[in-house]
Amino acid sequence: MGLEELKSHLSSKSKETRIAVLSEALKCGQPGKNWIFQILKHETGPVQWGAYDVLWDSANESTRQKLLPYWPLHSEVGVDYTRLRDLLAAGQWKEAEGETKKVMLKAAGREKEGLLDREASENFPIVDLRTIDQLWVKFSKGRFGFSVQKQILQRLVGEENVNPETSERRRVAEDFKVHINEFGEQVGWRMAGNWLNFRDLMFDTCAPEGHLPSPSFATPCNGNEGEEQQPWGRWCVSFCFGGIKCGVLFLGWWSLLSRLDS
Repeated sequence: MGLEELKSHLSSKSKETRIAVLSEALKCGQPGKNWIFQILKHETGPVQWGAYDVLWDSANESTRQKLLPYWPLHSEVGVDYTRLRDLLAAGQWKEAEGETKKVMLKAAGREKEGLLDREASENFPIVDLRTIDQLWVKFSKGRFGFSVQKQILQRLVGEENVNPETSERRRVAEDFKVHINEFGEQVGWRMAGNWLNFRDLMFDTCAPEGHLPSPSFATPCNGNEGEEQQPWGRWCVSFCFGGIKCGVLFLGWWSLLSRLDS
């Protein structure tokens, strides 16, 4: 199929067809890559992400560095995700974890409070959540990210029970609590029968799938120097010692993950 014929298929109403066309365009050599690049710059949504994925996966390291500035960093509340992108692209997982907390608090308008609560998670800007998730998923090669955690949760609880926006919301919460220990074990937040503290997180790709990002943005104290001296930090240390389980329960992890369905 020639490039001109492929271009005609881009007007298809099927998202899957439009994305498949991009992969085929690579077979057209440099003209095909140039066309995909124009789509990257001018399209939005899944097709734009598909264009980026096709170009990124076929590029060498030098070309990938040139592609970075074109990564779709969408935000419905004006948050800049450039630093998070750059940290993740460089594999600086610990620094990216801290930056994730920073940008999520900003996106939710909770910088003053220093943590997200359940209401904030249930109303978190979906465009921003997807941007953050896609950054983590892409640069970890599918190992980390909210959507990875959601897939794990779906396997444990059952896909039909993950979305708390239904009349089954109370049952979803209860189901999650039943499986919370198993979920913690699968993502590496719970080991040898005990929940880890944030300072015990693993910041490399040897960590279990879904290990990052953690719910550090849902607690006032996540083990960083000086945090325990703050009023909220003293409270947190007194009751849960900066434990990850505190963040999971306080935020209602299922509430945040379900936002990816919106």
